[in-house]
Amino acid sequence: MILLVGGCFYDEASPLPEDFATCPAEDLDAGVTAPTWTADVQPIVIAKCQSCHTAGGLGPFELETYGQIANVRSIVKGVIEDRVMPPWQPAPCCTTYRWDRSLTEDERGTMLRWFDAGMPYGNPDDAPSQPPPPQGLPHVDLHAEMHVAFTPEPKIGADELRCFLLDHDEIDRTRYITGFDFKPGMRQMVHHVIVYAVGEDTARDLAKKDGKDGRPGWDCYGEGSGELTSSAEYIGGWQPGVLARVLPAGIGRELPKKTRIMIQIHYDTGHGIGPDVSSIDMMLEDSVERVEKSIPVGNALWFAGDGMKIPANAPDTMVWFAYDPADLVTMGKAVEMHNVMLHMHELGSIGRVAVLRENGETECLLNIPRWDFHWMADYYFDTPVRLAPGDKLYVECHWDNTGPNQKIVNGVRQAPRDLHWGNDDEMCGAVLTYSEAL
Repeated sequence: MILLVGGCFYDEASPLPEDFATCPAEDLDAGVTAPTWTADVQPIVIAKCQSCHTAGGLGPFELETYGQIANVRSIVKGVIEDRVMPPWQPAPCCTTYRWDRSLTEDERGTMLRWFDAGMPYGNPDDAPSQPPPPQGLPHVDLHAEMHVAFTPEPKIGADELRCFLLDHDEIDRTRYITGFDFKPGMRQMVHHVIVYAVGEDTARDLAKKDGKDGRPGWDCYGEGSGELTSSAEYIGGWQPGVLARVLPAGIGRELPKKTRIMIQIHYDTGHGIGPDVSSIDMMLEDSVERVEKSIPVGNALWFAGDGMKIPANAPDTMVWFAYDPADLVTMGKAVEMHNVMLHMHELGSIGRVAVLRENGETECLLNIPRWDFHWMADYYFDTPVRLAPGDKLYVECHWDNTGPNQKIVNGVRQAPRDLHWGNDDEMCGAVLTYSEAL
């Protein structure tokens, strides 16, 4: 559900300060002075690259040995210089997140200096040991899996978005999700995933769509408003490199009786096509101290008419919305927010989420200056962010609807046209998870 509750929106100038989430000048001396592969660069590659760039992984080539990285050194150096890889959309100087895949300034400086120095190998005795395999959840209480293999058949480009109801044991009583671990069946295709828990009636309706086009699951690209209309059912997301996620102690997501687990998978077939049977493990408890819920942030008026018009050929269309969720969502209570996810589609260019404090201060929650739909993800705050009654949540979206940014269909780039939420592919909104503050 997207709310319009005493909100403000984009017919006024953005309330964000001009220096919102700006960084100090780049430190050109960051990193190790004389780096080598074994002592300095290989540990970075293991930690920040090999979740995708391994045999059978999503990356287009492997980066597991010195020789492999040497073969593509110009490519790797270029994407590091341009801050394109590792894929991590949030800009620095906003806030800090758990499971951050980006290179720190020291790591980036070390790698670039290593390339510039001719990629010295170093002492073999300095080579790091391989990290232990992922440990998974402390215990697994529910296993949910696709009931049959699915092979993508992209209509445009290499991507397909597909939804599935998963098979699992019946949820015979209300329980609470305290951790989950998504397991992609075919790692080189599964690009990102959104996980939901849908009620019995919703599951019954969705089951009628399952297989209706002769293939497992159903096409859910641009269906309604995606996770934004299902924020109460939203569990979390997954993307390559994410390991088992365990919620903070004492916090759990309600899983009502008769609930069914549903997933939305973005497949990228650019590195091969094959049958996928993905699954998810969940850690459940019968009771928790605090229940995790969701806060949607968006404007219901964007659904209608020209409420969210993106004119053809416009290089930077912007909308924003802010409201205080105390009345209808948090019920007048202070809460702690745990994570944030922003949602736009391919024409999105910039996205921001913030708290507009009652005292006039602004706190950055997410700042994405170069939006890429293919790397949409949710981001868990290092430290929960407190939201008090009187504080407003803010979302801002920008789009580039010029010719060079259009889709290519059957080898032909499409002409720009006016876009609206109601009958087109673009949208704008955010979802945050929260629990009652201590």
